[in-house]
Amino acid sequence: MDKARSLFIIVALLGGSAACNRTPAEQQQQAVEAQNEANQKINEAAREANEKTAEVRKDVNDKAAEVRKDYDKVIAEGNEKVAEAKQDARETAASAQAKANETIRDANRDIVAADDGLRTWGQEKIDGLNNAIDETRVKAEAAKPEVKAEVEAGLKDVQAKRDAIVTEFASLDTKSEKTVDKFKSRVDNEIDRLKDRVDRLERKL
Repeated sequence: MDKARSLFIIVALLGGSAACNRTPAEQQQQAVEAQNEANQKINEAAREANEKTAEVRKDVNDKAAEVRKDYDKVIAEGNEKVAEAKQDARETAASAQAKANETIRDANRDIVAADDGLRTWGQEKIDGLNNAIDETRVKAEAAKPEVKAEVEAGLKDVQAKRDAIVTEFASLDTKSEKTVDKFKSRVDNEIDRLKDRVDRLERKL
C-alpha cells in the first residue's frame, strides 16, 4: 500500500509539474480547442435534432394531408348521395302528383256539362291546359328554389282559375244554344290566356 500510494503521488506531481510548465498562451489555446470541440458537438447535435424534427413534421403533414383528402372525399360523396336522394324524391313526388292529377281529371269529367259535344270540347280544352301544367311542374323540379317557388305559385293560380271553369261546366244550362255558344267563346279565350301564362312560367325555367 505504501509503494502504490507513493507511485500515485509521484505521477500526480509530475503531471502537475507538466501542467505548470505550460505557458499561458498554450493553456489558452487548449481552452479554445476544448470549446471548439464542444461547439462542434453541440452544432452536430442541433443539426441532427433539426433533421429529425423536419422528418417528423413532414411525416405528420403527409399523414394529415391524407386524412384531409379522405375526409373531403367522404364529404363530397355524402353530399352527392344527398343531392341524388333529394332529386329522386322530387321526381317521385312530381310523378305521383301527375298521376293524382289524372285521377282528378277523371273525376272532373263526371261533373262537366251533360251535353256530349260540349263535354268533349271542354274536356279537350281542360286536358290540354292540365298537360301543360304537369309538364311545367315536372321541369320546375330541377330549377333553382326561388324560380321553382315562383313558378309553383303561378301554376296554383292557373289551377284555381281552371277549377272555376270546370265548376261552370258542371252548372251550365245546355238547353240554350245561345248560352252555350257564349260560354264556349269566353272559356276558349280564358283557357288560351291560361295556357299563355303557363308558357311564360315555363320559359322562366
